[in-house]
Amino acid sequence: MTSGPIDKVTMRLVAAMPQSFRSAAHPAVSRFVEQWSPFRWARNRRADVFFLWFPKTGGTWARLLLHRALTQHFGITEAPPLELEPLKDFDPRVPRIRPFHDDAPHWKRPEQLRTHKERYRGRKVMLLVRDPRDAIVSLHLQVTRRWKVDSDMPLSEFIWRDRGALRTMIRFYNIWAQHRDVPSELLLVRYEDVHADTEGWLRKMLDFVGVPGVSDAIIRESVEFNDIARLRQREQAGQYDTRRLKPGDPKDPDSFKARKGKIGGFVDYVSRDDAERMTELIQREMDPWYGYPVDVPLIGSDAAATSTS
Repeated sequence: MTSGPIDKVTMRLVAAMPQSFRSAAHPAVSRFVEQWSPFRWARNRRADVFFLWFPKTGGTWARLLLHRALTQHFGITEAPPLELEPLKDFDPRVPRIRPFHDDAPHWKRPEQLRTHKERYRGRKVMLLVRDPRDAIVSLHLQVTRRWKVDSDMPLSEFIWRDRGALRTMIRFYNIWAQHRDVPSELLLVRYEDVHADTEGWLRKMLDFVGVPGVSDAIIRESVEFNDIARLRQREQAGQYDTRRLKPGDPKDPDSFKARKGKIGGFVDYVSRDDAERMTELIQREMDPWYGYPVDVPLIGSDAAATSTS
């Protein structure tokens, strides 16, 4: 998440704290910074396009795709990887794309989420979404193995807890579905669709932010450069100069930022009972506008969940 200098220092201090204290401090600090930071307020004001998502729905991959295509198209060199917002400072022709986790939902209970989207009224918004069953497994690994918050919490307990888990995610999606007419333009980007046609969706995103006419060669090269296997290799080799693209533990493949990107991969982690409960909850409570849950054979087992949680 792009933030101001005080925000970054604050979060680094939190990350350096003992784990027991961090589990309590990190959520509170994140919620406070998201709502009250003057740096974020100023950056929101000058944004041309907002790019929003609930954590672990493919935001890093999408940003890397856009970053590569934009820097190649405009001939920008020396731009830090992943950061979209500063690209306009390198070339004024680049739209200022403001990417972040809208409303810090991963640290909130469902009832704590904002029930309006007024900050985006009359603005352009790309909303990236993913099947909550896959997203929640990836979020558990992010929280416990990368951020090292509540690191001993089993996956099954994490899924059903009140704060920042499956029910919060569904509520987050439902609020956006109810207010999807607030932005002047909204592009719904489903992770599964980007996975199926990455070149086509990269072009749609570029067209939406106001950069039409990017060559097929640049689109193709951007997709190949950001293939999940290549991203994982670069992360493992320590080629990125940002901690957001480094593993929590180089010996633990599930602590990597670039992990698997598999559609329906949740079945390799959760019990069949949890898979069925999640599917039923999504079918019953989540707005059908998103087209979830994706049809995936529920072949998870208790053994699989126990070995990887």
